[in-house]
Amino acid sequence: MIGRVRADTVIPGTADFRLSIHNPIRLIDGIMSHESLQEIISAPALSPVVPVIHTLKETPLTKNPLVRLAVRGNIELAILGSEQIETIIAVWDMGLLSPLLRIFPVFSRFANIPNLYYVQAGRNSRFEYRMNDMTFFIGPYRNLLFITTSSADFERRTDTHSSEAGYNIIKPSSFHAAMLISPNFFNAVLGEQDSAIAAVLGNIEFDYMAEIGLSIHSKKVELRLAAPLSSRQAALSRLLEQRSQMPVISERFPASVRYATVLSAGTLEELYQSVSVFSGPDMEDAVSRADSSSRAILRMSLAELLFSWTGREFAVFGIEGRPHPVYAIQIADEQKRREVFDRAFRSIALSENVRLVLDGVRLPRIEVPEFLQSLLRRWDIFLPSPYYTIHGDFLFASESAEALLSALRAMQRNDVLPRTPAWREIAGGNSGASAFSLYYSLDLSTPFFLRRNTVLSGFLSVYRQGLVRMSFDRGLVDVSIALVPGSGGGVTLISSFPIEARGRLSNRVFGTGGLPNEQGEQSRIFISAWDTVLSIDPLDNSIHQFSGQGQHWIIPVDTESAWVVNDRGRVTLTDGNLEPVHGFPVPTGLRLTSPPVSYNGILYLCDEDGKVHTVNTNGAVSIWETTFFTALRSPPSFLTISSRGLRGNDRSFAAVYPKSFFGEIWLLDLNGNPLPNWPALLTIENENEEDFYIDSGIGFGSPLLFAHNNRVLVVFVSQAGELFVFDENAAFVSPFPIVLDGVFYLQPVFDGEYLWLASGEGALFRVGLDGEVLYQYITGFSVMEEGYITLFDSDGDGIPEIFITGEGNALYAYTRNFRSLEGFPLPVWGRPHFVKGQGNRKPEIFGIGMDQRLYRWQFR
Repeated sequence: MIGRVRADTVIPGTADFRLSIHNPIRLIDGIMSHESLQEIISAPALSPVVPVIHTLKETPLTKNPLVRLAVRGNIELAILGSEQIETIIAVWDMGLLSPLLRIFPVFSRFANIPNLYYVQAGRNSRFEYRMNDMTFFIGPYRNLLFITTSSADFERRTDTHSSEAGYNIIKPSSFHAAMLISPNFFNAVLGEQDSAIAAVLGNIEFDYMAEIGLSIHSKKVELRLAAPLSSRQAALSRLLEQRSQMPVISERFPASVRYATVLSAGTLEELYQSVSVFSGPDMEDAVSRADSSSRAILRMSLAELLFSWTGREFAVFGIEGRPHPVYAIQIADEQKRREVFDRAFRSIALSENVRLVLDGVRLPRIEVPEFLQSLLRRWDIFLPSPYYTIHGDFLFASESAEALLSALRAMQRNDVLPRTPAWREIAGGNSGASAFSLYYSLDLSTPFFLRRNTVLSGFLSVYRQGLVRMSFDRGLVDVSIALVPGSGGGVTLISSFPIEARGRLSNRVFGTGGLPNEQGEQSRIFISAWDTVLSIDPLDNSIHQFSGQGQHWIIPVDTESAWVVNDRGRVTLTDGNLEPVHGFPVPTGLRLTSPPVSYNGILYLCDEDGKVHTVNTNGAVSIWETTFFTALRSPPSFLTISSRGLRGNDRSFAAVYPKSFFGEIWLLDLNGNPLPNWPALLTIENENEEDFYIDSGIGFGSPLLFAHNNRVLVVFVSQAGELFVFDENAAFVSPFPIVLDGVFYLQPVFDGEYLWLASGEGALFRVGLDGEVLYQYITGFSVMEEGYITLFDSDGDGIPEIFITGEGNALYAYTRNFRSLEGFPLPVWGRPHFVKGQGNRKPEIFGIGMDQRLYRWQFR
C-alpha cells in the first residue's frame, strides 16, 4: 500500500488513443457471457483473438475467487501517432500481486521463451521481446507492470499526474472499457466508414479529445461517445450550439414498429442550410430548379410550400407486416398548412382524392394527374400518391392506406413503442433527448453506417436490433448506441455481408458445397447479372466473373463445376472459379424460351421450335424424342425413384407443361418419350353435363413431380386456382381436382405431407393429399411470377419450414402450422439459397436484396 501510483497517471498526455479497463475481470465476464460472442469472433478480422477467447472460456482460473481478486487492477493502453503508430504503452496495476514485481529479475532465470531476453541495466533492467520490426520493453514500476515499444519512454517512466490525459465527460469506472481518441485518430478511423461521415468530419473541429465508453452484457452492448465540437460554418455552428430535447414523435410510435428514424435537429430550412455545407453547388442547383418548378406549377415558392408550416421533427417508421413505411412531419402552423394544401390542390399538378374510408376513417390521397405521370415516366421519374391524415400536431403519410390506418389506431389506443419490454430493454434508463435517433431491425432495414464492409460494420451487423441517439448540448455532441442480439432465435447477418456485386443482378441465388471452412472445402455462390455471371467464394468473398453477349444463366452441376448458358444456347462448363473446362464452350444455335435446368449432370435447353435439347459434361448434344406443339416457357421438372432391387434399376421421370389454352401435362422418361396415357388434359368435370369441359388450363411454371406412398404424383395448379393431382397413369388422385380461391402464378411444393401454394393476393395455402385446405393471408404481400416457395429444415427437426418471396423485398418464413419464424421477413426477393448446418456450424441463407447486394444470414 506504500508508494502506490495509479496506472492512468503514467500515460503521456500526448497519446492519440487511450484505452482504460477499470476492472479486467468485469470485462471478461461480460465478454464470456455475451450471447453473440460466437458470431463476433467468426469475423475474419478478429481471427487473432479467437485462441485467447477459447483459452479464457476453457480455463477455470477466471472463476477462481483468489485469481479474480488479484487481477482486478486497472489496465491502461495508449498509442502515440494517428496515421502511423509510433509508440505503444501498456500499464497494468498488479494490485495484490504487485509485491511479485520486487523479485522480477528472478523470473529471468526461468524464462525460456523464443525472442524474449532479459537485459540488466540497474533500475532500467527489463525484459525485451524482440520482433522483426518492433521490440517490447517490459519491466516494473512500483505497483505497475510497464510495457512499451519505446526504450526512451521506458527509461523515463514516472508518475506524471498528467491532467491532459484525463476523462472530462465519461467516467471510466461506469463502463467495462473507456477510450480517449484524438481528432486525428478519430478522423482516420471513422472517415473510412462512409463518405457522408468523412464530409461531416471535414467541416467540424474537435475542441478536445473524443471520449468513448463501452459495456458488454449478456444480452446487450452499450456504447457512448461524447466530444466537444465546433464549426466555422455558421449553419453547423447553430446546430451544435443548441440543446436537444426529447422528440414528441418518439413517444407516439406504434408498438409494432420495426424500424424508425427521427430527425429533430432543426427546421427544414436550418437542415437545408446545414446540408448545403457538405453538398456544395449541386445541392443549390437542385433546390433552385425545384423552387422554379414549384413557382411555375403550384404558384408557390419552395419555402412557402415546405418551410412555412413544418416544425422541427421529421420521422419515418415501418410497421410489422406492412411493406410501406409511414412518414411523419411535425406541423408548426396548421392554418398555414391548410392554405398551402388548398392552393396545391387547385393547381394542375396535384389533386385530392377523398373517396377512401377505412374502418370509419376517411383517408385523403394526394394524386398526380396521369398526363403528368406519363410525362415524368419518360425520364424514369415516379411520383408516389400517398394517403395522409392529421393526428395531433403531426401529418402522417404513406403509400399504404392500411399501414397509415394501423399506425393511427395504435396511437389512438396509446399502444405505443415506449410501453413495450423490447423498447425498455434497448433504451434503458437513458435520456430520450436527441437531435437524431435511429431504431432499427436488420431483419428489415440496414442503417447507412452498416453498408460498408469494415471491421466496425461487421461488428454492428451481428446485432439484429439497435438504437442510436445523437444529441447536442451547447457544443457537446453525445452519441449513445444500444445493441441487442435478439432472444436466441431467428437469424443474424454474417459479418462482412452484405457485399456489393457487379451489374444488374437477377433474383436467383445458386450454390454448391456446404459451409465454407478454413480447410479449403469447395463452396461457391453463383449469381447471374444479365450478360455476366458471378462466382463468389464465401470464405473470403472473392469474386470471379464470366462475361459474354446476351442474357446469361448459371446452374451448378456439382461441388466442382457449373453450367453457364446464354440466350442463344452457347453452353460452357466451368469450374468453381468460372474457368471453362476443356472442350467448351459448345454452340448449339438455340434461342432459349425458358431458363435452362440441370439434372444428374445433364443440361436441358428448351428451344423456340418446341424441342428439348440436352448437353452432357463431355459436350455431346442430343434431342428429346418428343417435340411439343408450343415452345416450353418453363423447364422440365425431374424425379428419380431408387429401387431396392438390382443396381441400375432406378426409375427416372420428367414432367413438362407446354403453356397454352389446350392445357396439357406430359410425363416422360429422361429421353423424352411420353409414358402411357400421357399427356393428361387439365380438365374439370361439369356437374351439369355428362361430358368434361376443358377449362382454360393456362398456368405458370413447371409441374411438381414427387413420390408418395410408393406412387409417382404429378401436381399442377392453373392460374384460376384449379389444383390437379395425377398419378403415374394420368388418372386423377381423389379428391382432386379441387378449386382454390385466388389467382396463382407459382406451382406448389411438397413438404412430405402437405402441398404448399401461394395466391397472387398473398394467401398461403396448405393442402393435404386428402383434400383438406387451410390458408392464411400474409398482410401486405403479393405473389406473381417473380416469387418463389422454398422448403428448408432450418431447425434440424426433420420437418421443413416454408420460405416464400413475392413482389416485394421480403422473405417470409413459416412452420407447418403457420407460425412465423422469428427474425423474418428478411430483405430478400426471388430465390434464396440455403446451406445445411455441418458440425457446430448452423444453417445459413444467401439472398439478393432489391438494393442489388448479396446478403448472408445464419440461423441462431
